Amino acid sequence: MLWTVSGCGSMDREKETVIPIFAPVFKERERDLLLECIDTGWISSQGRFIPYFEEQFAAWNGMRYGVATSSCTTALHLVLVSLGIGPGDEVLCPDLTFIAPANMIRLAGLKPVFVDVEEPGWGLNPEHLEHKVNPRTRAVMVVHPLGHAADMDPIMELAREHGLKVIEDVAEAPGAEYKGRRVGTFGDASCYSFFANKIMTTGEGGIILTNDPELNEWLRIYRDHGMSRKERYVPIAAGFNYRMTNMQAAVGVAQMERLDEILQVRARQAEVYKGVFADNPRAVWRPVAEWCRPVHWMATITLRDASLRLRDPLLAHMREKGIDCRQMVYPVHMAEPYKEVNDPEEFPVSTSVSLRSLHLPSSLGLKPEEIKYIAETALEWLDRHDN
Repeated sequence: MLWTVSGCGSMDREKETVIPIFAPVFKERERDLLLECIDTGWISSQGRFIPYFEEQFAAWNGMRYGVATSSCTTALHLVLVSLGIGPGDEVLCPDLTFIAPANMIRLAGLKPVFVDVEEPGWGLNPEHLEHKVNPRTRAVMVVHPLGHAADMDPIMELAREHGLKVIEDVAEAPGAEYKGRRVGTFGDASCYSFFANKIMTTGEGGIILTNDPELNEWLRIYRDHGMSRKERYVPIAAGFNYRMTNMQAAVGVAQMERLDEILQVRARQAEVYKGVFADNPRAVWRPVAEWCRPVHWMATITLRDASLRLRDPLLAHMREKGIDCRQMVYPVHMAEPYKEVNDPEEFPVSTSVSLRSLHLPSSLGLKPEEIKYIAETALEWLDRHDN
């Protein structure tokens, strides 16, 4: 039942047997397309797979343009720069998220303004957005967390009212829907991640989707050192090297060919997890808002106990049992670069959810009996200690 992680280096001995938090799953198609890149020599940022992958992923989401990047993090930075948002401007973003959105806002010369999240979706709380808008606010960065959509209607209404750009971070939620419409299709641009632990992967890598032809042009210019798209080696802006390689795109093409199948398998895995945690008095499976059709990315439970009394000891116990689990990310306002300028009292929901939540193994290759073993191991420990 358990996974074996082989050692590496000079010893090359077997390490402790574990079920990893996440492990990518590849098939022969990925290998074949990757070897084509190696055999033909098209291994860097030119080659037939890059434009094909861009078109393929954009079409799957019903969008006009796809711009492949080296990561979702660089995709976020690229969008901010290409939209022309300048120094001194402010961008609203959720407090409960991986730190990349906040960092890219700051590195673009802008000020990140954090907003508490709502329950049950854990996305930006639209009721709190209005209070954060001021004359310097230029954009809203919406994160669709852990496979769940943010509440887009009120967010888009506020953006239209104040003339704000909307950037969607869909790193964890490709294929999720909000009121029957796929996330990533609401804003001016949307950014996706293909890191090794995402729903589909290219190892590292990301992509930006947009329907705006002018934005599409500037994204490509800034992505490639600021070079003109009309004259070779003529720089017209101070740009970056944020390009995806043809090898990464080749893997992405193969993954795209079975993305619908991947999402179906993951949905069945989520049902097994939910079945074990149903009506449990100690741990709640990730809640879902009625307007959302989520996708299953990372298996997440939230302990009913409001303190850290149980979460961290439970994590330690699971690891002792050979099950690799992780705590949820801490709210961004707690991070060293941002904690001095934010009042922790403004973020009660993100703080509470973060400190009570943990992620369980979520690999595509997990079998139902493995999922039940993982969930039951956690619940057995909680039964003994939650008194």
